[in-house]
Order: sequence, then structure tokens, then C-alpha cells
Amino acid sequence: MFNESQTPLNNPKPILSAWQIELRDSYTSLEELEKAGFLVKKNLENIVQKSQIRITPYYASLIEKNLELQENCPIYKQAIPDFSEEDPLLPEWAKELSQRAFQNPTPWRADAIGDLERLKAPRLTHRYGNRALLHVSPVCAMYCRFCFRKSHLNDQDRTLYSGDYSEALEYISQTPEITEVILTGGDPLSLHDLALKKLIDKLEAIPHLKVCRIHTRMPVTLPSRITENLVSILKNRKISIFFVTHFNHPKELTNVSKNHTQVLIQNGIPVLNQTVLLKGINDESKTLACLFNELYTWGVIPYYLHHADWTPGTFNFRTSIERGIELANSLKGKLSGPACPDYVLDLPGGMGKVSLQNAQHKLLEKKEDQNLGAALWEFQTPQTKLMSEKVLYTEIWKK
Repeated sequence: MFNESQTPLNNPKPILSAWQIELRDSYTSLEELEKAGFLVKKNLENIVQKSQIRITPYYASLIEKNLELQENCPIYKQAIPDFSEEDPLLPEWAKELSQRAFQNPTPWRADAIGDLERLKAPRLTHRYGNRALLHVSPVCAMYCRFCFRKSHLNDQDRTLYSGDYSEALEYISQTPEITEVILTGGDPLSLHDLALKKLIDKLEAIPHLKVCRIHTRMPVTLPSRITENLVSILKNRKISIFFVTHFNHPKELTNVSKNHTQVLIQNGIPVLNQTVLLKGINDESKTLACLFNELYTWGVIPYYLHHADWTPGTFNFRTSIERGIELANSLKGKLSGPACPDYVLDLPGGMGKVSLQNAQHKLLEKKEDQNLGAALWEFQTPQTKLMSEKVLYTEIWKK
């Protein structure tokens, strides 16, 4: 399976490995997509100016070939730009609910979950006591249209990715309560192997760090990235390495993805999965059950089902929280316990995650018209529990 040559990064004419060639050959413009025969709407320039395109040939190969069916294909919807990425004009009653929860008449925000608000050093977000996020790279193998860091990954906005790692590593070294670092992006695996090895070596040298988690979608969008050399860098370390990947639909569960993912597991690297609940893509009990059960048989543990974050340009993917709770509860009779993920919401402002399947939330108000539904919720989070604070959250969705 693995036949790639590795060369030093300072080689002026490096020999590209298979995954690097595929990343180089990705579709990155509307013109390239149209030429390749994908159904792409006209006049989308404003959309792609705000949020760039990249789709690997592998992931593009999973798109429905019949042009009449493409727009409803779950792979197409995740990868191809669409007019629905324009933020909608909200009616006054919806603006009022947003204002009450977020002190803003529109709920979407560029820093959707407070990465910047909790930035403690360049590239480092410290939201929870014992773990911190290290923003490794703004590059992804594919720029998903629903991405919660969609604004941060735009070429004009590199705030999360400015500077080197020195101050972040110093902060971690001086904060012994941090026992786990999560490498995130973009995608950490966009780094060359040598750069990734050097970074993990530095983390491993910090005595109180016990775990390094790598959050990546490349097993889904660029499976060839999981190489023999990468595995050799990650296995048999003093620091525990975990992979967290991101399968959203059963159509992504190919034999190619399975084979590369199981190479990690067979070499002692645990793999978990996070899924985002996406309207029109996976918001059906049968779809989610199929996805989570198959991942479980691979040896991948589905540990989170995420409610979509309030990121600009992602409104069309939103479901209601009530619908999400209904779906999450429906899985309990269909799946083994370890195959049932926790349905969670990441609150804006860096307040952290709350489980949507427990008693720490309350529906305060619900409104709707013929086009939209909206609800005002009250949450108590782990961060506010000791202070007895309540956090308001407004959800708005297209009916």
C-alpha cells in the first residue's frame, strides 16, 4: 500500500509523495470544477471569494455522476459552493431572539466558538483547564462548505495561524494543568512529515503533557496521507497519540478510507470520529445509524455528534436542536453503547461544549413563520456551573 519517497523539506527539488501530488492536483476553482463535469451554478464568484475551494480528486470521485442527481448528493453538498452560503435576511422576530442571546441581531459570527477570544499565545487556544488547542495550519485537503472555521481559513484571515510555536510551547510548559494538546487547523496533516515530527517531539519533551490528539479529516478526504512514514512517526511514543477524524455520511466509508484508517489502529493509534449534524445530508436516523455502526465495526469510536456552529455562510446546513435530540435519542435502540456519540453544542464566546442529551438545558421560547423556525435556550455549562450562571443560546433554522 505504501510506496512513497521521503525527502528533506529543504531539498530544492523534492520528490513529491502520492498524497502531495493529489493535494497539488486538487480542484481549486469554479472553472476547474466546471471543466471536470461537475454541476456548478453560475455567478458564484462572490461565494468563493469569501470561502476558497479545494476538493481532492479522491473526494470528488465520490460525487454522484448523474448531473440530474448531483445537487442532492451528500458528497456534492459538502464540497461544492452554492448560493445558500449567503447569510439570509432574518425577520425582526428572529433578530430579537438573536439579540437576547448574543447581543447581536444576527447570530453568525466569524469566531464561532471563541477560538480567538480564548487565545492565550499565538496559535494557542486554552478553553478547558487540562487541554489546549494548537492551531497548526490553515490548509485543508478539502474546504468543507459547512466548516466551523470557514472564516478563519479564508486567505485574508490568518489570525489563528500567525507566528511560530515558540510562545505557545512556552505557555504550555509554564501551565502544568495542561496535560493534553489538540493539534487542529485547517488540518494538522497538511504539514510535511518532518515538520509534524519536530512539533510532536517538542510537545513530548514537556514533562506534564500526556496526550496529543490530532484532529484531521484527511482519512475522509485524502486517505493517501496516512502513509507508512507518518505512522512510524506517531507510534510507540511516550506521549499518547489519538486521531480524531470526521466522517459525516456513509458514502464516505469507502474501502480506501477503511484500509488507511485501520493502518493507524493496527499500529496502536486509537481513532475516534466526530460528525456534524447537517440538514439534507445526514439528518435522518437511518443514515446516522449506518454511519456510526460501520465506523464502530472498523474500530473507530464515534464520540461526538456536533450541532452546527454559528459560522457565517453555513445557515443552510442547520437543523433545530429539538430535531437533533430526537435523532440522537433514536440511535440508542439501534446501536451498541460505544457506537452512540454524545450530541453536543459548542457555545459561542468560548464557553465550551454542552451535552444536548442531559438536563442542563431548558427551552424558553419558540417561534416560527412559514420559512423559519427559532428557539431560545438556556444552558448551564461546565465553565459556569460553580458560578451558577446561565447561558442563553438562540437557534434559527430553515423549515
